[in-house]
Amino acid sequence: MAGSEAQAVGLAVSCQQPVVVDGSRTEFAEVTALPAGRLRFTSAVVPQRTRKSGGWAEIDLDLNRGGDGRWRPAVSVADVAFSGGGDGPLVTLTREGRAVSLSWPGSLPAPMMSGDSLTYPNVLTDVDLVVRATRTGFTHVLVVKTPAAAKHPAVRTPRFRVDGDATILPTADGGLRAVVGSAVLASAEPAVMWDSRSVPTTGAAARAQSSNGAERSTAAAAGDAARVARVEAEVSRGELVLRPDPKLLDDPEAVFPLFVDPAWSVFKTKWAYATNNGSSNSDTSVARVGLNPDTGALYRSFFEFSTTANGITLKGKHIESAYVQMKLDHSWSCGPTVASMYWTSAINATPKASWSTSLKSFLDAATGNANEAGGCSSIQPDMIMNFSGTKVTSQVQAAATGNWNTITVGFTARASDGSGESTQDRWKKFHPNQAKLIVDYDTKPGAPNSLQAAGVACSSGVLTIGTLSPTFSAVFPDADKSDSLTGRFEWIEVPAAGIGAVTDTYPTRKSPPPAKTGVTPNSRATSSAVTVAKGPKYAFRARGTDKAPYSITGPWSVWCQFAVDTAVPPAPTVTPGTAGGPGRTMTFTVSTATTDVTKFRYGWSNPPTTEIAATGTNPKTATFTVTVPSFGENILWVRGIDATGNLGNVGSATFTAPRSSPAVAKWGLETYPGVNQTTALADQQPTLGGATNLTATSVSWVDDARLIGGTTASFNGTSSMMSASTRVVDTAGSFSVAAWVKLQPFEGCVNMTAASMQDPDAAFSPFWLGYSCWTGKWSWRVTDREVGLAEYADAISSEPAVTGRWTHLAGVWDEPEQKLKLYVDGMLSSTTTPSSAWLATRGAGFSADGPVEISRDRGYGYYGGHFKGEIADVQVFDRVLVPQDFTGQLAQDVKSSGFHEPGILTPVQVGDWNFESATPCYLADLKDTCEAPDTVTAWGRWLALTRGSAVGTGHSANGSGLWLDDQYFPDEGFTESTAEYGRSAVKTGTTAPDGDGLEFTQWQDKPVVRTDQSFTMSAWVMLDRLDGERTAVSQRGVHESAAWIKYTAGSGKWQFVVSDEDVTPTTTASISSTSPAEEGVWTHLTGVYDAGRKQLRLYVNGVLEGTTQNVTFTPMASSGPLLVGRTLRQGQLMDQWTGGIDDVALFQGPMTDTSVFMLHNSQIPPGPGSNTLLKGQTLTTDQYLRSNSGNYLLMMQADGNLVLSQAGYPLWDTFTWPNPGAELRFQTDGNVVIYRSDGFPIWDTSTWLSAATELVLRDDGDLVLLDPNGQVLWRRQ
Repeated sequence: MAGSEAQAVGLAVSCQQPVVVDGSRTEFAEVTALPAGRLRFTSAVVPQRTRKSGGWAEIDLDLNRGGDGRWRPAVSVADVAFSGGGDGPLVTLTREGRAVSLSWPGSLPAPMMSGDSLTYPNVLTDVDLVVRATRTGFTHVLVVKTPAAAKHPAVRTPRFRVDGDATILPTADGGLRAVVGSAVLASAEPAVMWDSRSVPTTGAAARAQSSNGAERSTAAAAGDAARVARVEAEVSRGELVLRPDPKLLDDPEAVFPLFVDPAWSVFKTKWAYATNNGSSNSDTSVARVGLNPDTGALYRSFFEFSTTANGITLKGKHIESAYVQMKLDHSWSCGPTVASMYWTSAINATPKASWSTSLKSFLDAATGNANEAGGCSSIQPDMIMNFSGTKVTSQVQAAATGNWNTITVGFTARASDGSGESTQDRWKKFHPNQAKLIVDYDTKPGAPNSLQAAGVACSSGVLTIGTLSPTFSAVFPDADKSDSLTGRFEWIEVPAAGIGAVTDTYPTRKSPPPAKTGVTPNSRATSSAVTVAKGPKYAFRARGTDKAPYSITGPWSVWCQFAVDTAVPPAPTVTPGTAGGPGRTMTFTVSTATTDVTKFRYGWSNPPTTEIAATGTNPKTATFTVTVPSFGENILWVRGIDATGNLGNVGSATFTAPRSSPAVAKWGLETYPGVNQTTALADQQPTLGGATNLTATSVSWVDDARLIGGTTASFNGTSSMMSASTRVVDTAGSFSVAAWVKLQPFEGCVNMTAASMQDPDAAFSPFWLGYSCWTGKWSWRVTDREVGLAEYADAISSEPAVTGRWTHLAGVWDEPEQKLKLYVDGMLSSTTTPSSAWLATRGAGFSADGPVEISRDRGYGYYGGHFKGEIADVQVFDRVLVPQDFTGQLAQDVKSSGFHEPGILTPVQVGDWNFESATPCYLADLKDTCEAPDTVTAWGRWLALTRGSAVGTGHSANGSGLWLDDQYFPDEGFTESTAEYGRSAVKTGTTAPDGDGLEFTQWQDKPVVRTDQSFTMSAWVMLDRLDGERTAVSQRGVHESAAWIKYTAGSGKWQFVVSDEDVTPTTTASISSTSPAEEGVWTHLTGVYDAGRKQLRLYVNGVLEGTTQNVTFTPMASSGPLLVGRTLRQGQLMDQWTGGIDDVALFQGPMTDTSVFMLHNSQIPPGPGSNTLLKGQTLTTDQYLRSNSGNYLLMMQADGNLVLSQAGYPLWDTFTWPNPGAELRFQTDGNVVIYRSDGFPIWDTSTWLSAATELVLRDDGDLVLLDPNGQVLWRRQ
């Protein structure tokens, strides 16, 4: 076993045996390195292993008795303990340190153990109680052995006392959930009961049964011929109360014993069955296919396989081969008969899916037999059946190319031509715990980047070099770090028509340098020298090929053009100092041995323009300080200039900046659920610049100004202001100030300040950011002196200020560059270099001693400049803001520092419906049904669901989703037409009980986002049908919806649309996806309206697919609710959704490309078990824990910071940046420590010499250190 892919491949090749990548393992999936150097991905639908004693162990459900007298399975995903007899709990389930217990009302006898089960005999007369450990939980079954026992009151209404941390809640479909807060500890499908009816095994009928006596009903499962009935469940006064079906209890035809069974699980199943007649089967120990000889029902079975193994994913990979392996438990036939496998739509419900689940395309057929009934000459053993071939591989490749999170296949008794599904001898049963998707895959090399000619970085133009024997070099990327690449360079003489005339075949290529073999992925490789001449222009490019057996070649890089000039000074040598973070200073020294060089030019673009004198004799040198201009990779270009003015060849220095530093002070200035005015005025960064809370004077708080249901600080333009308690930034160096502002209409010419700084020694504010009435534009001003009559330097926006619209302003003073910059809505609007006189007066700058003020400045010793309007999210930085501070940057960007950075324009999440606690709607508005709460945010808005709305499996097999169509529960035999959707609302009460004693919820519709301002809406969707128009999410007005995300049948693509006015007809603007919509595949869609950029953006699975530029109108301000599954057009609700919808999330503000990608990734379900770090384990760069819910991520970033985030947004961190290469270690002494790369400790939990055994990221975002008893020893603050 090895920790990484690279280590595993090395061991597998050297030892010539398979090696598991330990870091890939989850309960369901793992990656294995093979002796031939290949990587194999294996995914299952039932847990195969679990964490135990610091490692992984295969599931073993045999029970063992502990020193405390309780019985536990040897290895199970669920931490369950059963009673050894007596008065204690019957069963206790513990998860993440939280427990739920069920107790039998009475003393239990000593149990009898058999494998995974315990039987407590005669807990009532002729009634046994059986508990059984399962792979994901446990069952507790009453075994009623006689008709007389069936009449016992404790059988007709069994009761179990509930204790522990969890509360048990019933679900509308009859299931149960044990919850702690918003976290689900365990769940139970609707309870069932069954009798012991069987079919006689005489003659030919013997083959019809799965086996002889083994397939009769047991406490583990119902036999195929058993009669099954539902068991009602409720929770009352701390007790779980079961109500078995009295008809089956009293039925004279019932065959005893009867079994009453709720089954509890910590995970939902990833497979399901379907029947053509809607019948149910409580036995999920086998997966059935074909015609059931006992009941006449036709069965299909569906399996959902994950494409990710604890961060190692098939997405974007080359799929060399793929097959699905099934283990046949029983066949009706004695000889081989066929079963076929299809690619299908996603599973809509478990354990029973809809028969209408689409069989999208045939993949493969296989034959097999394993008759265990005794009707053949012998009992046949289980048999492996593999479903493989080009169609299977192609379908998995489509999933990888499409970035699918899962792939679903279904098994039928059809032949390869689709015939014969009802043929009796094709009846089969498979072991679901042996179902596996097995894939051999490879990572395709990326396009090389960071090209250099003769050691100098290439730029967009033609690079001049000073040698006739240049080398070529590039960085060869490959996400597969275990690979070994071959790098190839090709070069040409650029034709007279220019580089645009170059094709893959024209002009003729020059003789290439020898290929570079053994290139380490993501490292630089340099070619041997080639010979060039003066005069012509040349160009080269590169690409990489990975090692055998795949030998896949990646795409070409861009062309790098260069020419030779040996008559000018050669490229100087550049020596960088310590790499500065983005917006911070960095010092460089440049030198040359060319003695007639008199000066140098340097800059962040080629050709460089800033001059500095060369000093010394030999070498000639210069040292200068600059501001690092961007995240990630930066290139500084330099050249020498000789005494006659000849411009030398350009040299370069390339470096990667560490992570950007956050604001030193930040004030929200908004209230909403969970945030009051005191919190809104408090500094959100107290540990960085000191706790500089604001004091407000004459400030009001306006409802719904930016956030529906929230309030925002509003300033009256005459006296309103806020002041911080102390200084937060040193104005002698670089600094930046940013804020969201909404200017209200005003009269006259008045300069208005959003943010400024005061100085007791100055008559003028050292800086101010706001509105200039002289220009009608936004303005950023900085003074030249502290004392005396100051002069301002101004950066004025290029566009007029707009009243009534939220605008983001950011002013920057760059001390080394001596420039003012003004960003408007994240775009650089103005750059100003002050006059030489101003710069001379300012000199090295001055340190103002006063506080930051909001809505006030000082001029000529007088206060004024009060702002009229609203201000929110004010931030102050002790550095220069750079473009990526606004756009963000993805870790996979070739120029990045290796971590995701969403930027400072963070929108506020105002709604999130994950449907985990949703209830289906059988009777409209019936109390505690027909609803989906927002369990993630604190806004308290619900989705009220209409009649017929169903709740089934979500985009994660372990979660729930909303399922809509136009029929009232068709799988339950109804034929009523429905109009199904959800709408955002709050509860205002309930009606008085009607004649049947029923109460109904009273709702008041509520909007979620302000659609006339920037906003973001997203959802996971799964279409059942591609006919017609289908809307997933919208927000309606009176006549029209303001915005909606839809599928449009005309183009077969996704679309995001906004409306101009709430009138009919109205003007709309839209953007469509580039990729077609896939039927039956869960897809993440995000629509962004960016008011500042006048853009619509549409993202599919976290990737930008379309942008509409220059939207000419402001979308209507919708007053109606959010609609899920419908939209309003021309006064009519239309575009009924058919299929699944999950994880609907709304944000006030525009998400960036990076934040959308992070949101998408945060909602991808993790492999269970990846939420825990055990003693002796470590987290290194880019490794993480993820909560089982998938909502929270704890990552060890490349910069050495340990960060806990939700949906991509940081919630907590250790403030241990910048320390590249740092790692988190869970020491054997119980302390959790972050060590720098040099071994020096920089953070810990202070739990040395403790009994701590596991660090757990819980489903509600709580990060805790637990002892073996589940006691919390440390918790993140």
